[in-house]
Amino acid sequence: MTLHRRAFNKLLAGGIGLAAAPTFSVVSYGQGQPTKVQLTLPWLPIGSYAAFIVARDLGYWKDRGLDVEVSRGFGSADASKKVGLGQFNYGDASFSVMIQTVAQGMDLVGLGLHMQVSPLAVFTLKKSGIQNPKDLEGKTIGATPTTGDFHLFPAFAKATGIDPTKVNFRFLDANVRAQSLIEGRVDALTGYYSTDAAPIWTGGGETNIMLYQKYGVKMYDTGVIALRSQIEKFPDVTKALVEGAMEGLKFTYLKPAETLDLHIKAVKEFQGSDRSRETLKHQIAINTALGIHPGPKKNGLGWFLPEEVKASVDVAKAYLQLQKDVNPDAIYTNKYLGTVRMTEEEWANTEKSVKSYILWS
Repeated sequence: MTLHRRAFNKLLAGGIGLAAAPTFSVVSYGQGQPTKVQLTLPWLPIGSYAAFIVARDLGYWKDRGLDVEVSRGFGSADASKKVGLGQFNYGDASFSVMIQTVAQGMDLVGLGLHMQVSPLAVFTLKKSGIQNPKDLEGKTIGATPTTGDFHLFPAFAKATGIDPTKVNFRFLDANVRAQSLIEGRVDALTGYYSTDAAPIWTGGGETNIMLYQKYGVKMYDTGVIALRSQIEKFPDVTKALVEGAMEGLKFTYLKPAETLDLHIKAVKEFQGSDRSRETLKHQIAINTALGIHPGPKKNGLGWFLPEEVKASVDVAKAYLQLQKDVNPDAIYTNKYLGTVRMTEEEWANTEKSVKSYILWS
C-alpha cells in the first residue's frame, strides 16, 4: 500500500481534518458544550496512530468533556513547529524531533508516549544477503533526507562499527521508499519500523530489519506534546486530552481486531483493499510492540523514565546539531499520566500477542 498525500486531501470520514494551515491558537469553550481541541498527528492516519481515532470515535475524549479534531500531519518536524506556534493545541510527534524544536526556541513539553521504543531502522531484503550492519559497507542505502532515521544514521554507524565513508546514500521521495527497496533500486533503506515495515511486507518483500534500538541507540519516540503555556493555562483540558489518548492506546493493545475495524471505518482511504487492511493490521501490532516497556508497565501508559529522557537528549545533542542546550528535566512531565494502567495479566497477554514483532530483545 502506497499512501500519496493527495489521496488524503478529503479524509473527512469520522472527522479527520486536513486543513493545511490552521489558524486556531486557543481552546474554544461553549456553554454546556464540550471543549473544542485541535490535535495534529505527525503523519497520515495510519495504524501507528490508531489510539487517537479510537479515543475520538469511542468517546474517550467526549466522556471527559472534549471535542477533539484530529488532523493528519506532514512529519514530526512540521507537527512540532505548528504546535509550537500555537496553530494546534496539541500534537503527536517524535520525541527526538520535539527536542530539536525545543532547541530552536519553542517551549514544548512531552505529555505521554505511545512509542516507548525507537522505531528507527535499516531495512534490507533477505535475498540481498545483507544481514548485519557491517554488510552495508559498499552498498547503496535509500533515505529521505528530512527524516530522523537518516539524520541519526551516524549514531547507528558508530554503534555498529560501520565506516560511513563506505556507504552510499540515494535520496528518495517518501512515496517511493518501499517500492525502491522491493524492486532493487537500492540495497537497503533507512526508515521507521512503525511506518515502513508493513508496506514492504505487504508488497512482497521478505525483510531483515536492523533496529537502531537493538544496537544501543536508545531514544523515546512518538508521543503527545503541547506548549508549556497551553498546559499551564488549561491543566484540566490537558489532563482530559492525555488520559483519553492513553485509554485509546490501551484499547488498541487489548482489542487489536476491533481497533482495525474501527480504523478502517473511520478512514475511507483504507476501505476496500485487502492490502490496506493487512498493512494497518501490521502497523497496529508494531505500535503495540513498541509500547512494551518497563515505564508504562510499572507506572501507567505513556510514562517517561527520567534516565531515558536524558539518554534521548544525549543522542540528540551528539547527532542532531541542536541550536542550544536542552534541559532533560524541562521537556517532559508525568503529571497527567498514571491513571490509565494495565494489569500484569493484560500486559502478559498483550506481549504474547505481538511477540513476533518484538525485534530488539
